[in-house]
Amino acid sequence: MRPDSLKPDGSRPDGSPEAKGVDPEAMQVAQLVHQAVKGSLKAFEELIAKYQRAVFNIALYKSKNYFDAEDLTQDVFLAAFKALSTLKDPEHFAGWLFGIAYNRCHKWFQRERNKIVKIQEIKERVAREERLRSHGSSQLQFPSAPGNTGGSNSQHLSELLQKLPVDIKEALTLKYLEGLSYQEIEARLGINSHRIDYLIRKGKQMIREKMGQRSEEGFS
Repeated sequence: MRPDSLKPDGSRPDGSPEAKGVDPEAMQVAQLVHQAVKGSLKAFEELIAKYQRAVFNIALYKSKNYFDAEDLTQDVFLAAFKALSTLKDPEHFAGWLFGIAYNRCHKWFQRERNKIVKIQEIKERVAREERLRSHGSSQLQFPSAPGNTGGSNSQHLSELLQKLPVDIKEALTLKYLEGLSYQEIEARLGINSHRIDYLIRKGKQMIREKMGQRSEEGFS
């Protein structure tokens, strides 16, 4: 078609998509979406084939792992298929699909990060428990219980610590076994100094009562 046959706005005078200023590819995608909404799996498979690589690249960028990216890609298309009827503008399917991809990848990343944090917390707790079992409570320098020698007293204290509530045992362990300051304990346990002070005082009281001692010498 000669340039002088175009309309003033640059569109064609016929009824073709180009004449209406519509992207033919977008129209094709919209048609596939309409067919998929009506139940055509073949149409949706064509959409997958068209955008699978792009979605996979998004997933790979976020996960940094080929196998996780494959799983994420399948998850994205499954979510898209379920929500396809909610797409108001089928011609914008690509942007809508990529939005789902980024959203799913972000949620995956958050879950994986939380898993890492929880695993690290478990490792730290296991390490603390192991140190407590290995060293007993000799570093706490509790006063000796009546009639007990140093060795049996240390074993007795270790057994008492294991029976304390978890939060109290953690506070005592961090302060007296690991030698952390209140500020460091705050950062480790995520509680304020008043709570830490209460847990430590409560722990000392419980141990003192169990050992039949009132003195707090060596436990300052």
